[in-house]
Amino acid sequence: MDRRLVITADDLGVDAATNEAIVELMRDGLVSATTLIPVAPAAADAVDRLRAAGLGAPRLHFALSSGREWEWAGWRPLAPDVVSLTEEDGTLPVSPAGVEHRVDPADVARELLAQLDWMSRLGLRPTGLDSHAGTLYGFQGRSLADLAVDFCAAHDLAFRLPRKLLTVLQLAVRGLRGAHRRAVQRADEHGVALPEALISAWLPGRMVLSYAQLRGEVIAQLRGLPPGTSELMVHPAPRAAAGRMLPADGRKRMWELRLLRDPAFHRALRRERISIVPAW
Repeated sequence: MDRRLVITADDLGVDAATNEAIVELMRDGLVSATTLIPVAPAAADAVDRLRAAGLGAPRLHFALSSGREWEWAGWRPLAPDVVSLTEEDGTLPVSPAGVEHRVDPADVARELLAQLDWMSRLGLRPTGLDSHAGTLYGFQGRSLADLAVDFCAAHDLAFRLPRKLLTVLQLAVRGLRGAHRRAVQRADEHGVALPEALISAWLPGRMVLSYAQLRGEVIAQLRGLPPGTSELMVHPAPRAAAGRMLPADGRKRMWELRLLRDPAFHRALRRERISIVPAW
């Protein structure tokens, strides 16, 4: 059984401390990919650090919502006049809940292009697209995945839409399985590459009571990976960045950083005969 895994550190660009940690992980070979949020406050700093380290382009981590108010300041869209995407003060909403219900798909398409163009102007050629806070996937009840697939096809991008919904994601999208199935079919018709499955430390911070629990959750999912190329999505953060979050959320992100350097995690990858690759 040939199983491959992309280990992705999400949220490059949120702050300088997170950027430093993720670039170090990339340089040390402990993650094989990363994603950049162009609208985040330290996005330009992230680009500078990637260049200084001689690393390749990150994927586009498309944002329709801001960082939480206790983490980062409100983020603003890059496209002009996308009023359906913003609050009255012009910022993207803090909470992703219900975002997909309120947006005009034409505004989403314009903002997708603006965020991709921002990366292109800096000489970055991302190979894939994924969704900050899952707003393209319809976790709150309306899927924008077809729009995203069409955008990826037009711009030669892969898309983080897992072909197979493992147990946790089946529960998250239980009302949208038909939309998921149609989006996968559409991706195949348009030649858009998808990962086989997506795994992560899914529980919210308040429910993760120990590092051993988080590590056990991730390693258990490794055992269930299907053949093909899947993805492990992590959100590593050092103490300097985690201190800006709610305590439970910051602690979880520090534990995700610890996981990537844990010999037991790497032994599990070897035991399961999972190869680490940069892309699906």
